[in-house]
Amino acid sequence: MNRYLKTIKLYIFLSIVFSLIEAVVTSALLLFPGWLVDNYANGISYILNLVFLYIITFMLYLVTVYVFNRITDYRRIKFEKAIKKDFFNAAIERDFQKYHEYDIQEYISMQANDINEICQNYLSPLFSIFRSIILIATFGIALVIFVHYYIACLIIVFSIAVVFIPNITAKTLAKRNKAYLDEVGKYSSDVSKMLNAHDILDTDGKSTLKKIHSKRLDFVLAKNMDFRRVNSFAMVLNGGSVEFISVIVFCFIALLLINGKITVGMATIAFTYSTKFIEPMYELNVCLGKVFSVKKAQDKLLKIIDGKNNEKKESVDHVKTISITGAKKEYPQVLLKYSDRRFQSPFKYLITGENGAGKSVFLKLLMKFEELDDGEIMVNESTDIDMTNNVCYVPQNAVIFNASYEDNVTIYGTYKKEKLPFYESFFPSEVVTHIKSNADLSNLSGGEKQVVSFIRALCSEKEVLMMDEPFSAMNKVTIDYFFKNFKQIRRMMLIVSHNTNDYKHLFDEVVNIERRN
Repeated sequence: MNRYLKTIKLYIFLSIVFSLIEAVVTSALLLFPGWLVDNYANGISYILNLVFLYIITFMLYLVTVYVFNRITDYRRIKFEKAIKKDFFNAAIERDFQKYHEYDIQEYISMQANDINEICQNYLSPLFSIFRSIILIATFGIALVIFVHYYIACLIIVFSIAVVFIPNITAKTLAKRNKAYLDEVGKYSSDVSKMLNAHDILDTDGKSTLKKIHSKRLDFVLAKNMDFRRVNSFAMVLNGGSVEFISVIVFCFIALLLINGKITVGMATIAFTYSTKFIEPMYELNVCLGKVFSVKKAQDKLLKIIDGKNNEKKESVDHVKTISITGAKKEYPQVLLKYSDRRFQSPFKYLITGENGAGKSVFLKLLMKFEELDDGEIMVNESTDIDMTNNVCYVPQNAVIFNASYEDNVTIYGTYKKEKLPFYESFFPSEVVTHIKSNADLSNLSGGEKQVVSFIRALCSEKEVLMMDEPFSAMNKVTIDYFFKNFKQIRRMMLIVSHNTNDYKHLFDEVVNIERRN
């Protein structure tokens, strides 16, 4: 976590400075009882001046605490943003094998919960430890055991009254917190959609999503800051109301002294009563436990953030051929064997086979999402070429972002939209019009989502399209319409499909994947 502590070094410095100021100001407040005992005989005028000075010091204390709380808020936000941004960027850049070490919800949980847990139970307690040490060193004063009866009653009465103080800010806090949590829900949904898009992204797509994520993160954290601003005021109000008891007690003791109702010694005892030595000791122990409690969560996150992807291979401008030879892939329950195949651009291949034959795995092996246990895959007769940026992969489940139709098919402008009308013409106009009319594309039918996914693949302008069951949810009318224009697509296409028997003749070759285990 040291690297992230460095990102908030200014706030660390300011936190220490204002902790010292708070300790000094509070110490001054504790000195006033002694001054009162030593100088009460100097007259009413002196005592009134002392009361006035005490109130001024108390106001300084409130201002100091408020500034310290605001520094704490900014320190927390900057720390949280740095970790969340690095975590998302690291996750979206992971290669297929490392990415799928966790499922999507685990990534979301780490992004939303684990990082918040670290901020709450590492960052805040860490600074509370330093603050406690400062307070303990400053407030090393003797505890007072006995308090005058009248004064004790006064403290109890005002303490009961203070219980109702939080109601003043309760509604506003609840409203701001709800607004923040609502945005957290939307943000989590967006992150889920973006991370789910991992397998279809090339370098430019990943770069675009990282920028979009950064903007979304700024917005949700701004909502968090709105809540924290009110929360800081509430903390000062609530904490100040407790401390205000001391002010009332001070004024009451001053009044009792003026009227000779209590002795000087009793006044001294009353004002040296304080929990400011016990509180930081208790807080120190609690915070040490919290810091240690998140060690495993830190290790888990840093493993992802610091993890390195597989060595980058050479890229090519054009993919002319893709070949697979001697291919075997073993799973716990099955061993998949594939016949030697060679695919050429711009031919179109229909990949068929019975369920469980390994059709989807075949595409993932070609994409290098998964590694062969035996055999090799060559691109342009070479095994050292990375074709990630030359291929658009379309998985079985259509990826739909929480965004407009145009942002969906272009991945937020990653792909050009100049030819969008041409690619839309591959599907019935009424289908495309209906899709565009939906503000929330998550409400689309499965077939309509596949249309969006297909148009996105065409917009990518990639010279190779690998598509896994792209027609499985489409109706026959939409499929018929598409294949009327099929020949206009001048790219290498490998399509896994089980419902395209009527269109086999339109492909250059039908590749049947058979069980050979």
